[in-house]
Amino acid sequence: MDFKIGSKTLTRKSEPYLVAEIGLNHNADLEIGKRTIAKAKESGAHAVKFQTYRTEEFIDPSNPDVKFLFDIFKTYELNETQHREFQKTALNLGLDFFSTPLCESAVDLLCGLDVPVLKIASGDIVNLPLLKKSVQSGKPLIVSTGAALPEEVTRAISFLQYNQTEVCLLHCVSMYPTPLNKVNLQSIPFYLDTTDYVVGFSDHSDGTLASSVACGLGAVVFEKHFTLDRHLEGPDHGISMDPNTFAKLAQDLKQSFEMGGKYGKNTHPEETGGWFYGRRSLYKKGNSVLSLRPALHTKDKNILDSWEIERVGDPSGLPEGPVRFSPTSK
Repeated sequence: MDFKIGSKTLTRKSEPYLVAEIGLNHNADLEIGKRTIAKAKESGAHAVKFQTYRTEEFIDPSNPDVKFLFDIFKTYELNETQHREFQKTALNLGLDFFSTPLCESAVDLLCGLDVPVLKIASGDIVNLPLLKKSVQSGKPLIVSTGAALPEEVTRAISFLQYNQTEVCLLHCVSMYPTPLNKVNLQSIPFYLDTTDYVVGFSDHSDGTLASSVACGLGAVVFEKHFTLDRHLEGPDHGISMDPNTFAKLAQDLKQSFEMGGKYGKNTHPEETGGWFYGRRSLYKKGNSVLSLRPALHTKDKNILDSWEIERVGDPSGLPEGPVRFSPTSK
């Protein structure tokens, strides 16, 4: 099943599509946000993603255990005007702009902006009211699977399939940062084998290695936290990629995709050009027939190659040197 993002149609064979997850790294500051979007474009992103919410609608303000979380999100809450400013900046730069709705009213806001897709956060793959609202929007959904149990992923997929929702499924591990020995990239071929979705990777590990390997395993959509500067004040800057590292990721993904080549055993002309020196023909040496380099048969079709040893028969009557076809060859 192909996956559409605006004018783009992604397939399982598409080049990597790289999303800069700005999230809260705009610091609720239009100037910082716009500069971050511009740097994401410069660093090789195809899209920028934000988070959209009214804090009171997804965090209980009366629960003291999550007051710190409520305060963080309230600090970085964006209004509609800020969304529109960031969207305009992204579109003017040729970037796709979308966001993660964390409450139902956020879906309405994003639909009002006519974003091309909605992103479902890992924690909301079990949130049926928000999934229902998102499905009702008619938008394609990018769905992360971090921290979800296998049966929870299966349940969400069944719901989305029943509603005939266009989906891109992201493998994700909800650890910040994710140790490389816990990235579990074999989930990507598992999703490819058990669904017909385009599959991607929301990468919370340090560096570019995990995403590069994921590309080789079939991931197409890649999401990585992005910031202007990892030392800026804010909750996510320290776990995000700066422009230099993000640019390296974009380049590594491009090369990883090119390394994949085409399915099957494909032989390049540059390889076959080396047959003369790397392969062997049959040579009569004394009383024996040996496989020796160079492969004279590549230039003279009357000389036997090393696979044709059984055609030689009794070598005693053969002249020294390359073995040629003869009427007595079997």
